[in-house]
Amino acid sequence: MKIAKKHEMKVTLALMVLVMTLVVTFVSVLVNYGIQEGFFVKWMRAWGLAIVVALPVVMVVMPTIRKFVSKYVE
Repeated sequence: MKIAKKHEMKVTLALMVLVMTLVVTFVSVLVNYGIQEGFFVKWMRAWGLAIVVALPVVMVVMPTIRKFVSKYVE
């Protein structure tokens, strides 16, 4: 399956959000609860919430950030 070039940034951002939220929620749940019974369920619940929040935020904010940064890059 090939992805159209025009969707490359959206797919890249979505994959980055998935990986980053997975790692951050794992560390957060681990630090706050430790490995105990129900760890996986707590982690998946936290990850699900993080994705629901982070993905739309990134899709809205990233174009603005790219425009801002491009003004300062030669």
